[in-house]
Parts: sequence; structure tokens; C-alpha cells
Amino acid sequence: MKVKNFSFTNVDDFKRALFVLKAELGSVDPTRLYFQIHSVVLDEQKLQPVWNAIEEMFPGTPWFGNSTSGNIVDCDGAAEISVTATIFEKDSTRFKLFQYDLGSAPSCDIAKQIVAESKNHPWVKAIEMYHTISAESTTSFCEGMDGLAPEIQMFGAIVCSPDITSSKSCVFSSEGGFNSKGLLILFFGGDEFYVESLKISGWKSIGRHFLVTKAEGSTLYELGGVPAYEIYRKYLGIQNDENFFYNALDFPILYEHNGTSIVRAPAASNPDGSLTMSSDVEVGSVISLSYGEPLTIVDSIQQESEKIKKMNPDVLHIFDCAARKAFWTGQDSTLEIQPFKHIAGSSGFFSHGEFLREKGHLNQHNITLVVAAMREGYGKGLQASAYRKQEIKTSKLPLAARMATFIRETSAEVDELNKQLDAYKRHFNETR
Repeated sequence: MKVKNFSFTNVDDFKRALFVLKAELGSVDPTRLYFQIHSVVLDEQKLQPVWNAIEEMFPGTPWFGNSTSGNIVDCDGAAEISVTATIFEKDSTRFKLFQYDLGSAPSCDIAKQIVAESKNHPWVKAIEMYHTISAESTTSFCEGMDGLAPEIQMFGAIVCSPDITSSKSCVFSSEGGFNSKGLLILFFGGDEFYVESLKISGWKSIGRHFLVTKAEGSTLYELGGVPAYEIYRKYLGIQNDENFFYNALDFPILYEHNGTSIVRAPAASNPDGSLTMSSDVEVGSVISLSYGEPLTIVDSIQQESEKIKKMNPDVLHIFDCAARKAFWTGQDSTLEIQPFKHIAGSSGFFSHGEFLREKGHLNQHNITLVVAAMREGYGKGLQASAYRKQEIKTSKLPLAARMATFIRETSAEVDELNKQLDAYKRHFNETR
């Protein structure tokens, strides 16, 4: 596999770049190549010239794309409209593109269709997905993918826009055109195709655990019998106002689901004190608040990059949550993915949510980094990372202040429990 990256600024320059690529490739088989478009621009009219140029220069070649909160090329920030050509070099490698309309059928039914298609194509080893933002939870879709063969890896993201609080998003492709309620699915496989996918969160539990006592779908009503929002107010001093989303980003929820650790960020706080989550949280789950420690996050990514390097990939696909970019305020937005920079060519974007299949289950994550490493044959990755740890500014005063609030409130609770215990002991001794 090899990739060629382009920045789209105007049609003429883009066509010239495509002409050069065509000359380099010679007579190219459309089944050996596809074009992927990442765009912070959501206007269909402004995007049309991109795919029109591709269709003119490479007739019959599949293309697809999605809206983003920022584009990534070779682990650096990229142009507002970035295009990547992926070329397969082994005859045995196969890929197939699908587009589904999320507005035309329940997501669980679409999941069944994808599972059926995977069984019709026994060569499939990996499935990449791009899902627009939906008011509905992704839980039923994820559960519907349990029917996939155990060995198939699945990864991808919920696409978004530069405004991470907005519900606007879109996908588009040569299969189904432009759709603001769409789903793109890409099958990869073949005898000489190899893939490894992983996730990195880096978030640490603060330590206080809460029982989910009331929830319905993606609405989390109560934790420990009190409105869910009250946990953020009492322990972190976060107000139920228009800034709740941004203030809560530093303190996502951690819980175990399908045998793996899941990170959840509240999408909104509601007047009744409930929290709107991006996916379902089951009653009876035990959750904890978490926090991000910059040096720990970077170290964990460095460790995972060493694992990826051993795989010797040809290309990396990166799905980095836009909320993580917000976490690194004051730093380069791509700082945390720099350890991957010199391993292989990469493309990707900042997303609304991330997907990864683990232990036979597809899970949706938030504030998580998902990386898929692919190669054909033995691969030809650079295998010589020149990454050097950058100086990380750890000054996050709001985080420090909220942690102090958490410690104060927790300490007060412990003191109260100790007083109750002392009173119980006195009562017990007096009645003996």
C-alpha cells in the first residue's frame, strides 16, 4: 500500500496534481485505488468540484469523504480540504465501498445488512466506518455488529464539523452522493493484507465511584439516587450552563462495558439535572469520573507507537477525538500523535466519537484516539521513528481548581462517615 496526499485549494491546481499522479501510476485499474476526502467545509456545492475532478481524471475510481473538526496528514494539521489517494500494490488485496442512509432504516437493520455483506465477502479482514452525528444512540448499531466473524476488526469514527458542539456533519461518496444522515463502510481484505487497530485514552479514574440508578437510552438521569449533573456540580464545581460541555471535557466518565474500559463525555446537561450521553449507559453500571494528565497521555501514546512500529505498517488511519484537541489548548493540536509521525504515511481527522471492535464487540468511545495500521505483504514502514518528546505545558488551572474541589468534597464525605461510625460505636457500647 502507498498513499499520496493532496491539498485542495482550487480546481486547476488539483487537476494538475492528479495528472501527475496518473502519469506516475500509468495504466491504473480502478479496483487498485481509491480517493478519500476529509473536509472542514460542509457545503456540498464547494465540495462537488473535488469529486468532479477525481471522476474526470480517474473515471470509475471510488471516492468517499466526510466532514471533520480538522484534518490530519502525516501526523500534522492539514488543509481545510485534504485528499488522500490510496494505492494497493498486491493483486490479492481487495476493498469495497458501501454507503447507507441512516434516515431510511433503523440502525440495527443497517447493522444486519453490513454483517450479511461481510458474510458474502469472506475475504474481509477489516471494516472501516464513518457515521454522521445522530440524535439517536449508537448502541443498537454497535450491538448489531456482534454477528461479524470474530476475526474481523472494525474501527472508525463519528464525523463532525469545526464546531464540536454542533450536530452538523456529512458523508459523501461515489456510491451514494452527499448525505447529512449517512454511514460509509469500507471493507478491506485479501491474503496479503494485514491490519492492527487499537485505542488510547490516557484518562485516569479520580477514584470516587458512583452507581447508575436511573437511565434511559442515552439519557443518564441519576447517579447514586441524585441527578447526574449534581455529581459534576458538587465534586467539580461545574455549572449547568452553556459552558457545561467544555468544562466537563476534562472530566469524562469511565466505566466497564463488554469487558473493556469505555470513556464517555456528557454531550449536554439538561434542566432536570440529567445528562445526555452519546451512547447508552446501563442501570446498575458503576462509573467514575476521570481526568487527563498530559505527561501520562503522551507516555501511553509513545508506548503504543512502539507496538505499531513492530507491525511495520504501510499506512496509518488516525481517528483523534476533537475533544482531545480541545484538551491540548495552548499546544499544537497534533502534539499527542507525533510518536506515530515517522512510522508510516498517515491520514485522518479530528472526530466527534470513535469506534473500535474489541473482544467481539463494537464499542463507541469518546475523547479517545483510535489508530488502524495496515500493510500489504511484509510492509515497508520507515521503522525509524525520529520522534523526540516535546515539552508539555502542564499548567491547566481550571483542572487543578476542580480537582481541589473534588478532594475537598470527598474529604468532607469521609469525615461525615467517620462521625457516623463513631456515633454508631458509642451507641453500641452504651447498649451493651
